Amino acid sequence: MSLGGYRAHTFQAFARPGASKQPAVVAGKAAASRLYQLLTVKNAARMPKNDDPLSAEQISLVRRWIDEGAKFDGADANAALGSLLGPRQHPASPAAYRMSVPVLSVAFAPGGKELLTSGYYEVNVWNPTTGALIRRLQHLPQRIQALSYSPDGKQLLLAGGTPGEYGEVALVDPATGKRSQVLDTFPDIVLAAAFSRDGKLVAAGAANAEVRVYEVATGKRLWSSKVHSDWVTGVSFSPDSRFLASSSKDMTVKVYEVKDGGLFTTYTGHNRNFGKHKGQYPVFAVRFTGDQLTACSAGGGAVLQLWDPLKASLENGTAADMEERFAKESHARYIEHGFTKEVFALQVRDGQVFAASADGTVKQFDLTTLKAVRTYPGLSDWAFGVDFDPASHLVAAGTYGGEVRVWSTETGEPVVTFKAQPGVLRATATAPAKAASR
Repeated sequence: MSLGGYRAHTFQAFARPGASKQPAVVAGKAAASRLYQLLTVKNAARMPKNDDPLSAEQISLVRRWIDEGAKFDGADANAALGSLLGPRQHPASPAAYRMSVPVLSVAFAPGGKELLTSGYYEVNVWNPTTGALIRRLQHLPQRIQALSYSPDGKQLLLAGGTPGEYGEVALVDPATGKRSQVLDTFPDIVLAAAFSRDGKLVAAGAANAEVRVYEVATGKRLWSSKVHSDWVTGVSFSPDSRFLASSSKDMTVKVYEVKDGGLFTTYTGHNRNFGKHKGQYPVFAVRFTGDQLTACSAGGGAVLQLWDPLKASLENGTAADMEERFAKESHARYIEHGFTKEVFALQVRDGQVFAASADGTVKQFDLTTLKAVRTYPGLSDWAFGVDFDPASHLVAAGTYGGEVRVWSTETGEPVVTFKAQPGVLRATATAPAKAASR
């Protein structure tokens, strides 16, 4: 109803008159309400515009609500209406894909015997050495942006939704795909989610610039924060669960106190020039490393950045000494990664960091020497997801074009390449399976 100046993103906005100075709803009088009129009119003005009309049952429900006073029974009239609807019931995926869909996230099951990839309203489970489809976990959000197993391997954490309208973070049975617990819904797609090291907490970040933290045992939301000014692209707990870091398109990484959600500090290294490298780049991924209080973050620019929240806080100081602080060298350490485009994903395990780039390559770096270990080439499109399984010595990545490639970290050779496209057999074994199963 935007042509008439009406807005319906919150109930508070919905209650305001439009350009005609008339309210959309006249409490107690459905027939006199513009909303009801537009739902029932038979001409081109009928709403929803360019979509199927509401059913007779739905229209009757609207009429009854208006006639009974059009009362709002939610907790917050300024909350996005979409966030008040609760979890959606998602449809099944197509029996066979007619075309590839982007693989936005990948995750190895513990031990590396299975590889999970995001699909269309589903997660697909593959044999990582042959590319054979093992099973499909369906009735999940339209896009799956994040996948990870709980530390005990019993639960699968996934986050995603529909861009611009719905986000979801849920715990799923990795054997059946049944959502055991929908932790929350968001007014926009959830782009990142992560377990704490002990598996007791979950954090999620969304395209509405919001970060939320939950207690797994109860499903209770512990806190939320909206200090970013753009998409939240990554979240990561420190090893001791004291801090949570969130990366964003706003060129910063925020660090929160996990106990109450208070902002501890802001890492601004991606918004600074240093040496020959220019700053002012979005940050697409952040991961705490090992048992040390060191975070690794990346996005645009020529380097991976390693930094300590405590030292970053000391360097931030106050507005009074801003000029002096920016003139000083940061404590951060840098790895020149050599990618020609942005880094979209990071995975850190066993002292190694794996980075996936829009240039179609994955690279491995050693966190002690800060040197490149190996390059894994051959992807034909932007690499959006990456995971490494130490037990099987496998690293996998998925692309925007729907391609998945698995390599052996022992030899650097590709093991298998396939299209994550159920119903179409396109796997190509590119190295002996035993090379990656030791």
